[in-house]
Amino acid sequence: MSPGPAQPGRPVRPAPAEPPSRPEPTFGAPAEPASAGARESASPGVRRPASASAAAAGREVFRLAPPVVFWWVWVAFAVANVADFAIQGASARFAAVVTAILMTVTGLAYALALRPKVAADETGVTVVNPFRLHHVPWSLIQAVDTGDWVRIHYAPAGGAPSSAKAKVVYCWALYVSARTKRKTARLTRRPERYGMPRQGGLFRFQTPGWLAGQQGNAEDSRLPEEARYLASLPVTKAIAVRLDTRAEKERARAADAAPAGVTARWMWLPAAAIAVPALALLIIALL
Repeated sequence: MSPGPAQPGRPVRPAPAEPPSRPEPTFGAPAEPASAGARESASPGVRRPASASAAAAGREVFRLAPPVVFWWVWVAFAVANVADFAIQGASARFAAVVTAILMTVTGLAYALALRPKVAADETGVTVVNPFRLHHVPWSLIQAVDTGDWVRIHYAPAGGAPSSAKAKVVYCWALYVSARTKRKTARLTRRPERYGMPRQGGLFRFQTPGWLAGQQGNAEDSRLPEEARYLASLPVTKAIAVRLDTRAEKERARAADAAPAGVTARWMWLPAAAIAVPALALLIIALL
């Protein structure tokens, strides 16, 4: 209805503005996923790899916390004892004997607790044990599982993957306690709950059928089933599963490349860290 003619002496009120039209929502059509730039701007404090292959090519170092904590506690104890001898003015022979003992135990703690670790990079897995270092290329790794330690099964260079001459490298840094073994035994009875059947004694990640196709916001709102399963495992078992899964991917990627050999060598620094103060203690005791 159009407004009538303006009356003399009365102000003319403008017609109310029409509200801006809004696009009609479309039901049943999935929303377009946000671009990578939009996702990055939504979470400025999180850096994401450019691709899955870039993330897999990164270097990862695995070690357990208790040995490292023990190392630093022992170092603090040793330093406190040396400072106490210096303040109290103990005899030279007594201070030398105690210092040699402390240095010998410090060398043992370094070799057995601080030094061991497992590092994975784009070339393979490097196992740093107390007195020996192993490097196993991804193409030669057959499986990674757990026993008393995390074990890396590999085939000799040039041999078939199923060769009976397969060897094992034990990872000193990733030991398996009795409590961890009991927890792992309970979890292995129900792997199908997470959609991961057992193959060769290990778990392979498989996305459940009901989860396939649910991407985008569903992935951002909750962890995938394989991540939930990995989080439920003991630390050493989770590391073994992670290394085994990565080895499988790296083998498929480098299927046509000529495999490099496994390298192993003795490390003399930890041996010297133990032998030198122990020899000094022996000499002091004989004097």
